[in-house]
Amino acid sequence: MKPCEIAVIVPVHNAAAFLTACTDAIAAQKFDAFRCILVDDGSTDGSPALCDAIAAGDQRFVAMHQPNSGVCAARTAGLRRAQELGARWYAFCDADDLYHPELLDTLYAAVTNSGLPLACCRYDTFTDAAPANSAVPSNCKVLRSPAHLDALLHDHAVDYGLWNKLFSADLLTEEMLDNGLAYNEDLLANWRVFLAAPGCAYCDFAGYHYRQHAASASHRALPPQSIDDQRRAAAEIRATAPDALRESVNAFYYEKLVYLASMILRRANADDYRTQLCELKVAIAAGEKDSQLGRNPQLPRSIQLAAFLTLHAPRLWRWACQNFLKDRQ
Repeated sequence: MKPCEIAVIVPVHNAAAFLTACTDAIAAQKFDAFRCILVDDGSTDGSPALCDAIAAGDQRFVAMHQPNSGVCAARTAGLRRAQELGARWYAFCDADDLYHPELLDTLYAAVTNSGLPLACCRYDTFTDAAPANSAVPSNCKVLRSPAHLDALLHDHAVDYGLWNKLFSADLLTEEMLDNGLAYNEDLLANWRVFLAAPGCAYCDFAGYHYRQHAASASHRALPPQSIDDQRRAAAEIRATAPDALRESVNAFYYEKLVYLASMILRRANADDYRTQLCELKVAIAAGEKDSQLGRNPQLPRSIQLAAFLTLHAPRLWRWACQNFLKDRQ
């Protein structure tokens, strides 16, 4: 068997319904010098036995089991195992999603040809049938610092996720990955990694297929802790941004405040978030006329309007949020 060049880390929690499809797509990779580490994070369905069966049937797969500790801890445990296996690169996949058959091969070629420690691609979404696999690009685009940081925050093709990227083992550390957040943990981990990288190789194809279903992360209702976690991530990003990116990061930060307020207002139980909403309104009001925040030239007009309505027409804005912003209600 080939040495472990890439370790694919898959946190698994009650994903038995989708796990086989996920691992079949990983097993079918054109690039085969990989190990896939399945980290069962205290599942209570058939996932633990399924992880063991997959590992028993294909020596490229490794199964691990731990008490339920959250996705950050599961990924970090997988990273430690990858280090033991001597992996030179790390990739991630959620247990209900699918890889394009040439994802690893394309991203590996991108980092090899560019000399960069980081590569990423686009992703698409699906519910039932997986999307058709698109043709892979013949070359990649190089995003040099700080353009790659700006892209992480504002370009949905790059996105916040860990799962559409390939990371050098010399770049991604346990401390970057295990950041203590349950929400926006991907964003903060990526920000720390991107800060340490001189740039990113971007491959313009949908190499990752993101499954959307009732229990997926993008559809789960967010508890009050999620607001605190997302504000913490945004605050760290703002505090650690390089001067060359200050205007862009401040626009991102203010947009995050307005977005989180809308997330609360769209919920039927918005009163459960009273403290968080009050704090957000204070922060939005403090920045409303600030040239780096509410009047930042990079702030979208739609966000400026939403900030105004949040502060000056709260009843109208709550009605609009509840009737037109339907996700995660």
